[in-house]
Amino acid sequence: MPKSQNQPPAGESPDIEVAEKQIDPAVEKVSRALSAQIHAFRTSAGIASGTLAKMAGISHSMLSRIEKGTATPSIETLTRLANALGKPVSRFFVDQSERHDCSFVPAGQGVTVDREGSSYGHIYRLIGHVLSGNLSVEPYVVTLDEKSQPWSTHQTTGIQFLHVLEGKMKYRYANRLYDLKPGDSLLFDPNAAHGPEEIESVPVKFLAVFFNIREYS
Repeated sequence: MPKSQNQPPAGESPDIEVAEKQIDPAVEKVSRALSAQIHAFRTSAGIASGTLAKMAGISHSMLSRIEKGTATPSIETLTRLANALGKPVSRFFVDQSERHDCSFVPAGQGVTVDREGSSYGHIYRLIGHVLSGNLSVEPYVVTLDEKSQPWSTHQTTGIQFLHVLEGKMKYRYANRLYDLKPGDSLLFDPNAAHGPEEIESVPVKFLAVFFNIREYS
């Protein structure tokens, strides 16, 4: 008997395409949320779409349609994708678009937090945070005073943004040295050694925002 044109290739899980027939707005909303979550997990893990498709045992075209929201994956396919991404299936159904995070901190307020630089006299005041979701964002106002010591060997992960509010300092990033004054900004990969190398006038105050992808077990 000839193979049906709708039969999936050997080793692949069956998927149900419903995009063209979706009428219920609630179903369409869930489908779009699923596509966004799968795409976000894949890109944050640095996995190419073709690679993830092979890992999950589905076709590249099917994964592309799932991520575009034009095909709704079966439970079997969702399970395969979750296993390939190292995530529980339940993670596909949380942090959807209904959530609207907002963190308001009045002027002069915030929470003083001990970070690695605290031992060098650097004062970190947390002025907001993302309440949930895949992206961790931590904005701090960092203050260096007469008791603070230079510290230019710090290394961490993610992305960091720095904007000087007050004072002057020489800031090292890898093998480069920047003269920073109020209004100056840096955006960089903090995997390289970085930090204030010389405090030229005190107090120095700058906004430091740390961006990281949250890891879920």
